[in-house]
Amino acid sequence: MSTDIDGDAAPARMELEPDSLHEDDDGHYLDCPRCGSPAYVAEILETGRCRSYGSDEGDSESVDRDVACDASLSIELVWDDEE
Repeated sequence: MSTDIDGDAAPARMELEPDSLHEDDDGHYLDCPRCGSPAYVAEILETGRCRSYGSDEGDSESVDRDVACDASLSIELVWDDEE
């Protein structure tokens, strides 16, 4: 997963461990590296954002924490062809 911390910075990359992926009734998610809110895999693929993106404290329906996140998220699948 990568995040763009500000417009001029290179994207930050992180390698995920097996216990980084969580599951609940809404699907599989990761903790957003910027704000800690759930970042559902399907939402990252569709919108590139976690659930707290651009939200404010008054928008409690789609926000799990009282933060407004500005992270842009993406998922990159990488494989090693070594045998």
